[in-house]
Amino acid sequence: MNILSTSVEGMDRAQAKVERAAKRLAQFAAFEDQSPVDQVDLSEEIVSLVAAQNAFAANATVARTGAEMEQKLLDILA
Repeated sequence: MNILSTSVEGMDRAQAKVERAAKRLAQFAAFEDQSPVDQVDLSEEIVSLVAAQNAFAANATVARTGAEMEQKLLDILA
């Protein structure tokens, strides 16, 4: 199991979640003066954006920690 590839995959999923939420928010802005606004729940989209931000940050921390662990292992073996 490669820590870096796992964390990058998680960051990709978080980015996709942000893109989906952004698209729905853009639809809200486009229909602000019309009735299709009911199709977009702003609070749900904001929660989705915050969750994606937290997921991205967590995966970045995993990647950083994995790199540090690898470096320490190489130092031990050297």
